[in-house]
Amino acid sequence: MREPLELVYPAGMRPEAFADCVLQKCGIDTVNPTLPINPFAIMRNCGVIYQFMNAKKLEGIYIVPEDEHDIPLVGINFNRPITRQRFTAAHELCHHLKDRQSQYCQIGNFRNGMERYAENFAAALLMPAQALRKAAEEYLVDGQVDLQAALMLSVKFGVSFRACALRLAYVLHILPFTDSRELNKRIEKFKPDKVKEQLGIDLNPLMLMAQAIDSYEFFFQMKPDITWYIFKNNFIFHENRMEGVDLEEEEVAEIVTDLRLHGKDSEYCCTEYDNIIQVTGHAAIYDYICSTEDPLDIYKLMVLNRMLFQYTPFPDAASGTRRDNAWVQGADFETADYHDIMPRIIALAPVVQEAMANIEKLSVSDWIDRLVRIHHEITQIHPFVDGNGRCSRAFMNWMLRKKKLPPIYIKHTEKQRYYDALALADNKGDYQELSKIIIRELIRIMMEINKGYGSGG
Repeated sequence: MREPLELVYPAGMRPEAFADCVLQKCGIDTVNPTLPINPFAIMRNCGVIYQFMNAKKLEGIYIVPEDEHDIPLVGINFNRPITRQRFTAAHELCHHLKDRQSQYCQIGNFRNGMERYAENFAAALLMPAQALRKAAEEYLVDGQVDLQAALMLSVKFGVSFRACALRLAYVLHILPFTDSRELNKRIEKFKPDKVKEQLGIDLNPLMLMAQAIDSYEFFFQMKPDITWYIFKNNFIFHENRMEGVDLEEEEVAEIVTDLRLHGKDSEYCCTEYDNIIQVTGHAAIYDYICSTEDPLDIYKLMVLNRMLFQYTPFPDAASGTRRDNAWVQGADFETADYHDIMPRIIALAPVVQEAMANIEKLSVSDWIDRLVRIHHEITQIHPFVDGNGRCSRAFMNWMLRKKKLPPIYIKHTEKQRYYDALALADNKGDYQELSKIIIRELIRIMMEINKGYGSGG
């Protein structure tokens, strides 16, 4: 991380002026900023590390550094909408720049002056008054805007409808109301999420999620191999459940442990255990991608498929590319004609090569964009007799490891959401939902890792 900006709060400065000062110090134009403004990047520019957390009653926390060698840390409630997460990031940044004392910020508790100041600062940081006024000009009728305009402006600035409406009313004075009680009733009655759905507006825009992930600090990089081994059983359990292998989590753990201890001499490596043979091969895949330093190219997909079926009685028959056409149950697309499998894999090779060549230059969200497109193409090619899903997702995790990102798995209870995202890519060429799934799972895994490390696990 680059040297943090030196920002000092001038005593007595109002939140509007202080937010403008921070934006200008970060090189952001307060009249014509690039929207939506990225509070996560601003936090990192100010030397603050942020982590997402599971919380019920807190919006966020700010932990002040203990000494000059420590780093300031912000926690953000992952269970809140992305617009609120952004607001919380700006709110906690205010505590860092202005208050410099640890804070536990409860949901809806803005009664004391310090919390009210931080909320007003966050609103001003994400919706600079001059920029908001300029953007509102296209919606003005007789010098005023309505709630529909407030909704469209909230989308543009990446904030909640309520936060935007209140700012238009109380700061810019262009949203009419008789009193605060009447305004609150109008805001509640408007039902912004329902209106967004009617207008086809995304409730969780990928751009906002990309901002959140691109400046995120993946502490797991300190112990990457340990992390992969901790979660290997989880990968295997959920991946095999995704493919209809009906084994309990404890059974998977027992099988993987026995395999690690005894290898091919394991009692489970025999022909009468078809499901277990798949699990043992899957364990071997993750042993390999957890530790290998081999270069990654599309042809490694064949290696993964051979590993998956290495314990079967006739591994050559079980693995390998298809020699006939296949239909995927529940899919809305036709898999590649078997004559086209190798030509399409060959065509995918330079795509993977280009991604690997630029891996250090690409942001996390750009890497995820490359990854989901490659993953989707593999699922459409459907190259193998069996094991396509497990191998394509293992390849995806290998790509994540190459970027020094944590591994992910889709819980079998959430597989329909994943399949729906693949179908959207199949039918409309829309990869956004698939990208959002990967981002959410990255953050979810990261929270599990932090929880494990924090408890000594």
